[in-house]
Amino acid sequence: MIPLKKFQGLTVLFVLPLLFYLLQGATYSFANGAEPNEMTCPQQACKCNQNMTKAEASSATEGNQCASITSEVCLKNEDWEKLQRAVHETVEKHLVGRKFLDVYGPLGAGTQCVPLDTYDVPSRGGIDMLGEGNQAVHPLKRDIAHIPLIYKDFWLFYRDIEATKKSETPLDLSAATGAAVAAARSEDDLIFNGSAEMGMAGLLNVNGRNVLKLSDWSIIGNGFQDVVTAVEKLISLGFNGPFALVVSPRLYAYLNRVYERTGQLEIRGVQELVKGGVFQSYLFKKDVALAVALGRQNLDLAVGTDFKVEYWGPANLNHRFRVVGTSVLRIKSPQAICTLE
Repeated sequence: MIPLKKFQGLTVLFVLPLLFYLLQGATYSFANGAEPNEMTCPQQACKCNQNMTKAEASSATEGNQCASITSEVCLKNEDWEKLQRAVHETVEKHLVGRKFLDVYGPLGAGTQCVPLDTYDVPSRGGIDMLGEGNQAVHPLKRDIAHIPLIYKDFWLFYRDIEATKKSETPLDLSAATGAAVAAARSEDDLIFNGSAEMGMAGLLNVNGRNVLKLSDWSIIGNGFQDVVTAVEKLISLGFNGPFALVVSPRLYAYLNRVYERTGQLEIRGVQELVKGGVFQSYLFKKDVALAVALGRQNLDLAVGTDFKVEYWGPANLNHRFRVVGTSVLRIKSPQAICTLE
C-alpha cells in the first residue's frame, strides 16, 4: 500500500509537465492568431489543391475565394455564381410547359414519387335550404407518379479554368448553357409527349383527352375558328378556363398574319380567347394544336428540385458537371385537354 505523502508527490510530478505542455500549446496558437473552430482549410475557404502552401491558402482566404465544389476543382465564387445564374436564366427562357402549368413543390431532391389523383369533369355546387346535398368532390382513383431525374452533362476543362484565373477573364459558359437548353427540352418533351419507357403519358397522347380535327391553317381564319371550337368543347364539359394554347412552329407562324381586312394579326383574336397564353413548342412532332383548361385541379407539374448545376467529378484533370432537376406532369382530369390533329 503506497503512503499518502508518496502518492501526492507522484501526482505533482505527473500534473506539472502536463500543465506546461498545455500552456505552451495555447501560447503558440495565440501567437499565430488561430481561433477556436476557425478553419483555413481549402475545403471551406477554397476548394483548391489540399497541398497548397500556407501563403497560398492565406491569399485564397483573403482574396478571390473559390466556390465550394470539391477539393479537385477551383472556381472563383464569382464564376460559380455566374455559372448557376446562366443555367437558371437559360432554362427559364427555353421551358414552355412551366409557362402555363401550375407548379407543385419543390418537394426536395430525395422525393421520388408523388400521389396522382384522377377527377371527373367539373360539377355544380349544391343549392338548397338545409345543405343536405352530398355530392362532394373526390378523386375517382389514386395512383403514384414517379419523379424522374432530368439532366444533361457538360465539361469544364482544366486549362480553360487555369487560363481564366491567370488572365482574369470571364469563364466561357457555352457548354453550361448548351446543357441547360438540352435539359429544358427534355422536361418539355416529358410534358408534351410523355415517356413510353417510363409508362408516362403527355398532354398530346394521354387517354381520355378530347380530340378534334385540325383544319388547314394556311387559310386565314381557320386557326381562329379551330381554337374557338376547342374552347367551346372544353366549356361544354364544365371547364371554365382560363385556357392556354400550344401549337407547332408552323401553326404559330400561320397565326401571325393579318386577319382579313381588320389590320390585326390573327393571333390577337386567339389571345383574347385563351387568356392563359399562346405558345409554340419545337417538340411537337407534327402540326397539332393543344388547348388546355388551366388550374391545379386539372393538371400541374410536381417539382422535386428546380434545375441547377451539380459537380460530377474529375477525369484527366478536366471536370464534368451536370444540369439536373426533377419533375413529373400530373394530369388529374384528361377531359381538360383538347388536341386538334
